[in-house]
Amino acid sequence: MSELTTEKLRALAPQELAALLPAPVWIDGCAAVVIRMLDTVLVEVYLADHVTAYSTQVLHVEPLSDPVRSREVMGEAMSFMSWWRQAALDKNAELAQAHASKLEQIRAYAIGRHEDGEICRDGLDCFLDAFGFTPYWTRVQASYTITGSYEVENSSETEASEDAEKYLRPDLTGLDRVDDYSTSFDLSLVASEV
Repeated sequence: MSELTTEKLRALAPQELAALLPAPVWIDGCAAVVIRMLDTVLVEVYLADHVTAYSTQVLHVEPLSDPVRSREVMGEAMSFMSWWRQAALDKNAELAQAHASKLEQIRAYAIGRHEDGEICRDGLDCFLDAFGFTPYWTRVQASYTITGSYEVENSSETEASEDAEKYLRPDLTGLDRVDDYSTSFDLSLVASEV
């Protein structure tokens, strides 16, 4: 690999300079590594246990031609970059968790306002949908008792009972949002002649 000099740093086109990186160099008497191009005139440099961006037009470098020291500083840079990457991943995970927690608090706040009667159900549903929140689902079990009677002409008690057991059902079709698979009823029937 060609050694990196100040002249090459300033004269080479960005794609040609990028092909030489990462490159071990001396900067002000310290072993360093020019890691990568950040844009057309900025490079990222590992120097003294930190990473900094420098303009190619002001950075002065000298080739680091000692192979032992080159390997050492490249290893230091790789170790530091690995630690830095892990720290960034950890911070990103922490921020993602905090963001998810804040979103859940926002969703819970809106649901609470709905349950307190301050936001109507349609308004809540629109809000949750507009911001990609999980829909708010509630289930309410309504228990009911219906009593009544009817008379059947020209029938026996057995025929009237059999007919009622086959066809007598509560009509829930007028109710909103009923889960048809959740409905149940018990029919208690007494048929007697009048």
